[in-house]
Amino acid sequence: MEYFFRHSEDLRTNIKMPLVWGFLLIYLILIYKLRYKRKILAIQLVSLSLIELALFLRYYEGKVLFIREGLPLYHCRIAAFMMAISYFRKDYKLSNYFAWLGIIGTLTAYSFPDPSKYLWPHITNLTYVLGHILSIGSALMILTNERRELDFKLICKITLSMNLMIYLLNKTVSANYGYLNHLPDSFSISLPSPVLYLVISCGLIFLIYGLSKINFRKILKL
Repeated sequence: MEYFFRHSEDLRTNIKMPLVWGFLLIYLILIYKLRYKRKILAIQLVSLSLIELALFLRYYEGKVLFIREGLPLYHCRIAAFMMAISYFRKDYKLSNYFAWLGIIGTLTAYSFPDPSKYLWPHITNLTYVLGHILSIGSALMILTNERRELDFKLICKITLSMNLMIYLLNKTVSANYGYLNHLPDSFSISLPSPVLYLVISCGLIFLIYGLSKINFRKILKL
């Protein structure tokens, strides 16, 4: 168990992304078949929150690491907790917003891999693979069962305030939550952090708004 939660990095990871994409595809096929099972959705949301809490507690052992990497301020972590909170509170507009954020975050994380440098097995491996898979599965079930149209003003308000909070904290503690300070190493370009804040915020706003519109129109055609 101590090895699973260890803090000394291995300088590399042995996560195989083709396998991860394969697991994601199989999982999404299963989720599609179970998409109207609300009990499955509730179990997924609770499981996702527990996985994120386990990671949170692991980081808590080291104060500097906890502040710079352990806070739930990456977009995927925010989406994981907020999907559960808003869904169980029956705030379905908010759960729809964070469902879209979870989908975008997962696809981005898997398309531009930047996992922590630990060999399997490790808690960061588990959250990177299983956490993201549960996140996108939960998000798709929320958008299937509790589909809501999101207005542009609401999306702007949530996105800009959320990213501003992350941006300011990054500057205060020299962190890189949400990659608002600098992009992952897999990107060959480098942008100033204020530009990153605007680019990422605008990208999220228009993606979530566009996807929400497309998804909502499907209801009208049914």
